Amino acid sequence: MGIGLKTRRGEAANDPRRAVAQVLAELLAGCLVCRSGFSGHDYALLATWVVPSKGDSCLAGFFQAIKDHQWAKLHEFQTWLGSADNLEAYAIRCSQRVTVAVVKTHFELLQGARLIYSEPLPAEEALKLLETFAGLEWHPF
Repeated sequence: MGIGLKTRRGEAANDPRRAVAQVLAELLAGCLVCRSGFSGHDYALLATWVVPSKGDSCLAGFFQAIKDHQWAKLHEFQTWLGSADNLEAYAIRCSQRVTVAVVKTHFELLQGARLIYSEPLPAEEALKLLETFAGLEWHPF
């Protein structure tokens, strides 16, 4: 297992999509729907928002859109800044079911990413999300 992990970490260094998959897998520690690993699963970036240094009503709106399943509103959050902390909302697909996960990434390299929120969606909500984000670019784990 150690050799495979090293190989995967090496791949992650060369492929940003692989690095994201690895971070998501480590943060979630397993699929919330099927309760197994992420083999056969895909992920897609839904939305991003820069974490402000002070309070921001848009930040509250970002989380409210996720918690209230307001997918069209969530789709509007597409701001990312490399010189700041960011929130990234992902969809993780498993056997036609979807989990939404929010990760906080840090500008400071020594701080790791943190899982802020995750929720397996009921089938009808997953369909609504997939319809709203019809052009998602899915990546394998």
